[in-house]
Amino acid sequence: MIVSLPVYDPNKIKAPYAYVMKISNYGKFAHKPKMNVSYPGGSFKPVVSFATDDNEEIHYTIDGTDPNSNSSLYTKPFSLNKTSLVKAISILPNALPGSISSGEVKIYQWMNAEKIKNPVTGISWKYYEPSGKIDLQSIQSSPVMKEGIANSISEKVKQRQEKYALQFDGYIKINNKDVYTFSTLSDDGSKLFIDDEEIVNNDGEHGGTEEFGNAALKNGYHKIKVIYFDSGGGNELKVYWSAKGKNKEIIPANVLFH
Repeated sequence: MIVSLPVYDPNKIKAPYAYVMKISNYGKFAHKPKMNVSYPGGSFKPVVSFATDDNEEIHYTIDGTDPNSNSSLYTKPFSLNKTSLVKAISILPNALPGSISSGEVKIYQWMNAEKIKNPVTGISWKYYEPSGKIDLQSIQSSPVMKEGIANSISEKVKQRQEKYALQFDGYIKINNKDVYTFSTLSDDGSKLFIDDEEIVNNDGEHGGTEEFGNAALKNGYHKIKVIYFDSGGGNELKVYWSAKGKNKEIIPANVLFH
């Protein structure tokens, strides 16, 4: 909101008195809804629910548009039949609306494995020193400064302390068909792809932040790619996975191939 006030003119205004403005309900906001997505009974069909404070109405959309008081009123958890961008907002009488809660809710499908001839352990990496702004997009236009094979996906293959980018390419071997949760903990941005599909989006300039995503994988070899950049300051990259009901761990060397 921009408020324009007239410039003080001593020829028109005899005394430079202050202007006073009162904005009703200023500072009173509804809370941002907390969105929860579950896949009950191992189903690939998601169930979406929201939580917020009492007396706040939650309105939502599933077509990517911003919700308002005329959008669908949330009364109970609901399921989706296709991957959708779900947005929700809380509305409280005599208060300003809260921030919009937003997230892509996926319908999962089994991802088929590839047949690989003579795979070798280890994952290939490429190292970049982009000129100008360093982000994930700068990898596409930067020359490869160095490359090699590593046992794990980590920032430890860096060639200088900061301002660089990395790309890891290879295969991950799945021995047990399951829905796997992947995550990247990175400072700054990173993304993880399985079979060329984006699974984890942890992009942006930020401190150590972890983001998650899921993939339903059949037995065999699946493509895996991780891209990462550091724009300065501290840097970190860790990549985790876990099967349903299992503890999270750094992706072990014995399942990474190229």
